[in-house]
Amino acid sequence: MNTTEQKPTVLIIDDDDSHRRLAQVIFEKNGFEVSVANEGGEGIRQALVKPPSVIILDLMMEGLHGFEVCKMLRANSNMRRTAIIVTSGKSYKADVDKAIQLGADAYVVKPFLPKELIEIATLYMNLRANQP
Repeated sequence: MNTTEQKPTVLIIDDDDSHRRLAQVIFEKNGFEVSVANEGGEGIRQALVKPPSVIILDLMMEGLHGFEVCKMLRANSNMRRTAIIVTSGKSYKADVDKAIQLGADAYVVKPFLPKELIEIATLYMNLRANQP
């Protein structure tokens, strides 16, 4: 039996290489096991195969928009304990409201501070993990 504590897992779904790599470094430095996807469809497939503790989801992507990805993930009961943090360079109230309505736990505007992203992701990851 493995007595070591399992690392929390994060899936980063972002079509921008630099944003994806930045988030990856932030989470790796904070003890997370990181997976990445450069588009929404691949992110959904990865999340459904191995549900992560938290998903960092970019809103503005080619192909499947982040809203659609969020909606599809939340429609799957296996995702109920996974926190979804939407990130975007836009801070429109309508976008924030829609993301939350579709099941996102939080909305973080880019550019974000690494500490802010980790704190928000950890908070909602812990809240989701403790749901019945």
